[in-house]
Amino acid sequence: MTDQPKKQVSPMAAAVEATALNDFYRNRNLMLADALERERQEKDAMQTEIDRLTKVNGQLQDAAAQDATKTDRKGAKNA
Repeated sequence: MTDQPKKQVSPMAAAVEATALNDFYRNRNLMLADALERERQEKDAMQTEIDRLTKVNGQLQDAAAQDATKTDRKGAKNA
């Protein structure tokens, strides 16, 4: 380990430091969990928007294909 001599630490000081460290990590974990939840909600909202836009795009492509078919039919009748 280290070559430094061990120093006597007050048990009360060690308990206070341990409590402070536990509080720090508890709060940090809560903040990280909250940030993860917000990211998950944002991802879900984005996925919902992607799904909606994909559906709209499919409908537009279907409509364009139908228009192209109608135009081809009209062209064939006029020829």
